[in-house]
Amino acid sequence: MAYASYQKASRTLAALAHALASHQDVTEQLLAVAHRTSASPLAEPEYLPSVAARAWRWAPEMYEIADALTEAGLPPHMAHAAAEVLGRWNNDKDRSETPLPDVLRHLIR
Repeated sequence: MAYASYQKASRTLAALAHALASHQDVTEQLLAVAHRTSASPLAEPEYLPSVAARAWRWAPEMYEIADALTEAGLPPHMAHAAAEVLGRWNNDKDRSETPLPDVLRHLIR
């Protein structure tokens, strides 16, 4: 279930990103960035404390992305959900030294 949640959601997010890039006529730029960053975040959990530390910036960006998706006629719900998850890390702001188990525990309510 854990792997399926990642695999299915990441593929769906990729589809939304490509649809938005197509709508905004920036598909080539998206592909260029994607080819430079081929590592899977699922294989690098030690990076998550850094994500939690920056979540305070990323959550508002996800709401902007939701607005862009809506404008393009695409569903914004995944961007809203990502913003909600990022919001659970508000207390980790700029604390990239937080141990991974704590970072993961902060997501649970």
